[in-house]
Amino acid sequence: MRIQFIKHSCYTVESENYYLVFDYIGGNLNIPENKKLIFFVSHRHSDHFSEKIFDFKADAYVISDDVEIPLRENMIFIGPDEEKEVLGLKVISHGSTDEGVSFYVDLEGKGIIHSGDLNYWMWDHYTEKDIEEMDRWFKSEVDKFKPYSTYVVMMPVDPRLNQYYDLTADYFLKTIEARHFFPMHMWEDFNISKRLKDKYQSLYPEKIIHEVKGDGEVFDL
Repeated sequence: MRIQFIKHSCYTVESENYYLVFDYIGGNLNIPENKKLIFFVSHRHSDHFSEKIFDFKADAYVISDDVEIPLRENMIFIGPDEEKEVLGLKVISHGSTDEGVSFYVDLEGKGIIHSGDLNYWMWDHYTEKDIEEMDRWFKSEVDKFKPYSTYVVMMPVDPRLNQYYDLTADYFLKTIEARHFFPMHMWEDFNISKRLKDKYQSLYPEKIIHEVKGDGEVFDL
């Protein structure tokens, strides 16, 4: 399996027969020939969705149903807590603590989670009630992924949350039994990826927390 960080929250995942693209908003894609090309869109925000995806002749587009665009060829709308079969892949969606959905894809026996904006948001203006609600909401959505066999997790690590940048990663690492964990939603602050790895890798020696150093970086798993 080959994973490439493209930009912001966009990762591609390449297997023997598929090339998956999550939350593409721009950047260079190394699309292989003779593999099924599927784009995933977690929600409508401009840092996760761009109509540039339709410049590519994809075999399927799996798009959160909060994205208000006309139905096109090969497009599949999906809402929270749904399961669909897409070109031979099992795709499961769950909710988000912002807009849209988070994704689980069974890719030829390897489970992939791309959490979109399913994030433990902790803003300075939050009241105690807001914090309690976010804690309950975020954890309840992540917990839905626990029964699945997961190999890769892609999760927000947002520098705008200051000292709370790692709350999402902390809970995913505690909760989801996966081998590989990748940060995203870093707003080009790639140093935060190193901070995350330095803080948590020794606590989870059986898991690999990947450091992303820049756009376009490739990881062969």
